Amino acid sequence: MALVLLLTTECQSRYAGVSSFESEVIKEFDNILTIEPTIKRLLDLKPTIEEIRSSNQVNERPVIGIFTQPYNDTSDYIMAAYVKFVEASGARAIPIVWRDSDEDILKLVPKMNGVLFPGGGTSLKNKDGSLTEYSRKGELVLNKVKELNDQGIYYPILAICLGFQEVSQIEAPYVDTLETYYFDADDISNNVTLKSTISESKLFNEMPQHLITAIEQENITYNHHHDGVLPSAWNNHAELRDAYHLLGVSYDEKDIEYVAFVESKNYPIWGLQFHPEKNIFIWKPDLHVPHSPTAIELSQFLSNFFIREARKNFNQFDSDQDAFDHMIEHIAVDLTTAAAQDIYVFDINNHS
Repeated sequence: MALVLLLTTECQSRYAGVSSFESEVIKEFDNILTIEPTIKRLLDLKPTIEEIRSSNQVNERPVIGIFTQPYNDTSDYIMAAYVKFVEASGARAIPIVWRDSDEDILKLVPKMNGVLFPGGGTSLKNKDGSLTEYSRKGELVLNKVKELNDQGIYYPILAICLGFQEVSQIEAPYVDTLETYYFDADDISNNVTLKSTISESKLFNEMPQHLITAIEQENITYNHHHDGVLPSAWNNHAELRDAYHLLGVSYDEKDIEYVAFVESKNYPIWGLQFHPEKNIFIWKPDLHVPHSPTAIELSQFLSNFFIREARKNFNQFDSDQDAFDHMIEHIAVDLTTAAAQDIYVFDINNHS
């Protein structure tokens, strides 16, 4: 009887205002033969994605997939700063190994709550503009995330530096989308010239005004790249121009303009040419990474924002053990003297 009352209360709250609700429930439960299927039907009711978004429900155990990069012929790596970046806001990190099979990658993505495409130095396009195998695997992930969002599962992507370039090349696989070895923006800190489109940006609508001012007036975004996307190329390709808000641009040492900040119009996808993870976690003394209070606060805001978005879905692994077996903690850390400092390196033929 207690279960019946509980289910009735649950349904009343869900179907408030539906006429003759109580009489319909009484009719259902009057017939003993219909109790079992009725209970099953009521228990199968689940909140819609819109109900979750408008409620205070959040995933308290978010998991972020970080796309790996080739280290050598037999190993992949992830810079540890990216792992710390998501962990700092309460998420756990799992590698998406780009050399895994398409099937394995497509099985893994729906179990996680967000994807981070990190910076790095691998090749993204062939001479004709077509995607390299690395970018093709990234395309698998990007399209799967879009598919999940189309199904009503809110699923964010944050793409940083090379990751942003990769998303751009995937969306518009042309020769002129991505300029390679073109920009002089290696180890410099810039401001970002913001566009009027920030008024339509979810991220900027949530960013405190003093940080927006700081982005425009202070050199707090750290850049470490020679490749990038020209605003003219961005605007020339409808796949980019019509699908994303171009939120801001920066200038390299030769005063050449490049795309610095974008946000998808239709999906929870954000792209940054700069490195927010380095402000907090990279301390190599010969690099010019800004560590001012506002630079740190910007990085913290972007980390918190991304993980807050990832908390909006409840994807999960088949079991706690299944999730644990995939965690990045199983991978050895290599302490290097390179710009990346500590990195997770693992044998591609021997990972969970």
